[in-house]
Amino acid sequence: PQHPADFGTSRLLHVHSTMSEGVRAVFETYAKFGGDSGGGGPTIGMTSRNFVKLAKETGIVDKKLTQTVLDLSFTKAARAQAGQMDTSWGGKRINFEQFCIAIGHCAEARGGVTPEALLEKIAQAGAGGPKVTNVTQAGGGAAKFYDDKSGWTKTAKAGGPTKVDGGAGDNWSKSLN
Repeated sequence: PQHPADFGTSRLLHVHSTMSEGVRAVFETYAKFGGDSGGGGPTIGMTSRNFVKLAKETGIVDKKLTQTVLDLSFTKAARAQAGQMDTSWGGKRINFEQFCIAIGHCAEARGGVTPEALLEKIAQAGAGGPKVTNVTQAGGGAAKFYDDKSGWTKTAKAGGPTKVDGGAGDNWSKSLN
């Protein structure tokens, strides 16, 4: 078997150039997801978080391809400069070529599947883009507790506590002077 650092780099770079634009479109969509480019700016690259999200949502994850393996694949690919495996260089984002290298590492970890098959599955399953979950909707219930005065205490309904009640407590504040 090949050493993971040498995994088919030249072959995968050729594969990515011959793959349909569907894979590149999915990569671009997930790379921009949650970023600060506002969706309209250029894509700087894909983060590890988005790489794991893409892998889970497109269904390439299985018992052998865990989140740990995905993180390691991403790190190995991030250290790969275009066309060569140089472990002295690395980053927090990967470009499309490095993405294809990471998918190659994922295919090797899964066993019995080619990188091309995983890329094709990504192109088909990821066409809809990233799924948005656990999002707080603005407006509908943002001020629910403030607007619903039936849940307020008697003191809050009366305008809140006062600083000086004018009773016995007033004598206590005078004694401090």
